Amino acid sequence: MTKPLLCLLLLLPCLAAAQSFDDGYYPFAVREEPQPMIETDTTLFYRAVQAAEDAYGRITDFNLPQVSLRRRGQEFRDERIELDGIVVSWRHTAALRLLGAAEEHTAGIAAESDAPGAAGGVRRFVFTPDEALTPHLASVRLTDRNYRVGAKVSSSLDVGRGWRLRVAADARTGRDMHVEGVFTNALTAGFHLSKRFAGGSELSLLAVVPPSVRGTRLSSVGEAFTLTGDPLYNPAWGFQQGRVRNSRVRRECVPLGVASWRMPLTAKTSLALTLGGEAGLRRYSALGWYDARTPMPDNYRYLPSYTGDRESEQAWRSRDARYTQVRWDELIAQNRLAGGEAVYALEDRVERIGDVQADAAFVTELDGRLTLRYGGWVRRTSTRHYKQMRDLLGADYLVDIDQYLVDDDTYGNLLQNDLRHPDRRIGRGDRFGYDYTFVVREAGVRLQAAYRSDRLRADAALVLSDGVIFRRGHYEKELFPGSLSCGASRRLHFTPYTLRLSAGWAFTPRHYLSAALLAAARMPEAEALFFQPQYNNRTVDDPAAEKNYAAELAYRMTGPVVGLEVTAYATLRLDAAQTQRYYDDMAGLYCDMSVSGIGWRALGVEAAADIRLSQRWSLALAASVQRSEYVRDPLVTVLSDADNTVVDMRAVSRMGGCVPGGAPRATACAELAYFGPKGWGCRLSAGYVGGRYAEPSFLRRTDRIASQGGTSPELFDAFVRQERLDDALTLGASLFKSFYFDRSRLVAALMLRNLLGDNDMVYSAYEAQRVRRIAAGDQTLWQPHATRLTYALPRSFYVTVSYRF
Repeated sequence: MTKPLLCLLLLLPCLAAAQSFDDGYYPFAVREEPQPMIETDTTLFYRAVQAAEDAYGRITDFNLPQVSLRRRGQEFRDERIELDGIVVSWRHTAALRLLGAAEEHTAGIAAESDAPGAAGGVRRFVFTPDEALTPHLASVRLTDRNYRVGAKVSSSLDVGRGWRLRVAADARTGRDMHVEGVFTNALTAGFHLSKRFAGGSELSLLAVVPPSVRGTRLSSVGEAFTLTGDPLYNPAWGFQQGRVRNSRVRRECVPLGVASWRMPLTAKTSLALTLGGEAGLRRYSALGWYDARTPMPDNYRYLPSYTGDRESEQAWRSRDARYTQVRWDELIAQNRLAGGEAVYALEDRVERIGDVQADAAFVTELDGRLTLRYGGWVRRTSTRHYKQMRDLLGADYLVDIDQYLVDDDTYGNLLQNDLRHPDRRIGRGDRFGYDYTFVVREAGVRLQAAYRSDRLRADAALVLSDGVIFRRGHYEKELFPGSLSCGASRRLHFTPYTLRLSAGWAFTPRHYLSAALLAAARMPEAEALFFQPQYNNRTVDDPAAEKNYAAELAYRMTGPVVGLEVTAYATLRLDAAQTQRYYDDMAGLYCDMSVSGIGWRALGVEAAADIRLSQRWSLALAASVQRSEYVRDPLVTVLSDADNTVVDMRAVSRMGGCVPGGAPRATACAELAYFGPKGWGCRLSAGYVGGRYAEPSFLRRTDRIASQGGTSPELFDAFVRQERLDDALTLGASLFKSFYFDRSRLVAALMLRNLLGDNDMVYSAYEAQRVRRIAAGDQTLWQPHATRLTYALPRSFYVTVSYRF
């Protein structure tokens, strides 16, 4: 019985034979066959060698250790993702792939597509009219990460009269086998309908609906992981009547719709019109406590290092759920003793999203070599934020007042969250706490000129736009009456721009050198422009657009045995900003903090090589070195949350030399693949990431915190020293088998990740804002709170079977 089961497991994995990415787990399905060696060397390949494949990203996106990485120092939002000229969210990319959209990805600023370029690269999806040889797909998968079982189907159909329909669905369900409380129940369904008319016009309609419910895990401190002996300890869950319940659950459904029309205007000019957008809800649950002790079990006040009692330490070491997890039954009991009003409750932080975009793109072929692309777009994003009661945990109601001010001697008589509906009793499903909308409007024009010859390619792109951001409050906060909290705030205007120049020369059909320059300004995130957007219309004093400057130099070589790509890059970001609400221990106040003038740079080199060792063996190598660091000391302004009085004004945060979190000094990856006879094959990969640091805190490096708290060299060092994370090293392996039939193909694969079983590999980390007060005789000492950590998952598996026909 054991041997058949083992054989079944070995056969199961490689899902989509035509699937380029499968949830990030197995992207090799389209490459599980050896490709024929190409010996020819003709001028037809001049343009082929110019095409940017991003070999480094192809090799490392999947094979590097599962740690949080900021490639080239860039943030996740720096990558532009677009479909037919409009920007789409990352949440829809898997559905677009499943529907058969072709994907073009360019790292950095050397964009080869119609997009003008972005600091973090461009990912462009395009639906082509080409019909696949095997238009139907059915697959199933098993895994131990995030969910247990998944299935997907897709089909491309000719529905008559020139219409072609593509439909797809992907479902996932089950609990994570490693982290308690983590689960996924998700279904993504979509269709793409297109028709090509006489004369060359084409109509395209797309709709994607992705509802999902996911239980998540929270970061914690090193003490909690050490005491429990579990690097995957998750403080978000607990037992309720003997069953596991997670307090942090994401529920979202944000459908996407896109309609596009392409038409030729003249023999040399064509026009593409696109209208699209997404609208829906995102909810994230969290426990709320009202004039009561925090229910989070890993709060520093509950840990043995603070309590100092042996009983707490023993309970943590024995993983007593009454100490280490959320005590749901106790919270319900406390509510019932309170006489009807909730002391604890489960809240939903809700975002109601409405994003509409329209784009007009013209393409004019002046001759066989010069192409002009020009057009314009408009975009309006409206995101409404509010809290909604999910579960009163046995209580009857909650009064909608500011619970943080109940015991405040100065502001305890200004408690109303909604002054126009005072002392409103909240029940399940009611909104409370805060209610406001961010509105972002932007319109712009673009022009791109592209010259192509056999050897030379040159591009110049210019984008100019005008944007406005404002907040509209729907509650009148008693602390900030009238227009201070309710109604529209002042409008903040920005004039973003992008200027990109690039050129490349093919010395031979195998050797190509290119360079690119970028200067851009973009609107900051709306959240970074308001001290307390939940109930205050006050904007930051010096709003400014973020400035981005970048340069790249790339060399590419192609050959029948070796393909090589080397890119040197330099990136500089200035005038970035962020805001945050937190409890300031030294001031003894809830405060709002604005950080302005953030600046960092990244200098580095990336290299990738594909080596054809033989007809059946291939080797892929990738490596990078970079120096990413803050180059400016930003200014920190701290205001009292209750009355906007100044706690610290434009204090200098000494960030010089600190490294942005997730920006490693070095990465390396190797992948060895074997393509055996009769469809068998295997892969072995290794990845390394070194020189990582925890995300630094701006507040801790101001004089008020570091100098006042750092009364000794050791304490001062604790405030300003950035914690370095251990280097990460993992191994992975996969085994696959392809079965060929008349006009169809069955693919199965088994993949194992983190074969070393390293349980101490940190996924990400960030420094805490708060500091701890320590009474030592007649003196008061301060020390920073411990760094918050999230560990990577241990050894895990992924099994998939797909049939394409």
